[in-house]
Amino acid sequence: MEEIIKIVFNWAIPIILSGIFGFLIKILKDNRAMKESMLSLIRSQIVGKCETYMGQGYLPEYARYCLEELFKQYQVLGGNHGVETLVNKCYELPLSKGEN
Repeated sequence: MEEIIKIVFNWAIPIILSGIFGFLIKILKDNRAMKESMLSLIRSQIVGKCETYMGQGYLPEYARYCLEELFKQYQVLGGNHGVETLVNKCYELPLSKGEN
């Protein structure tokens, strides 16, 4: 019986723990990749919206709300990359076409 316990402690537990550790590392890498993908998608959405509304010369109230929400999530995920400057320029736009 003692031999079995020694074998378990010397071989089985380290093998099981290394498998668990490897699995946790894979989960962390996958999580990081998902975060980077989400940042890229949100950044693309923000830039596209800002370019559209800056081209139109105004930012309607509903679009401002959408842009604010996208930018909040972008910041929560740790993004910036100059997007804040673009968003702030967009916020300076009037709410309607005829407004200055």
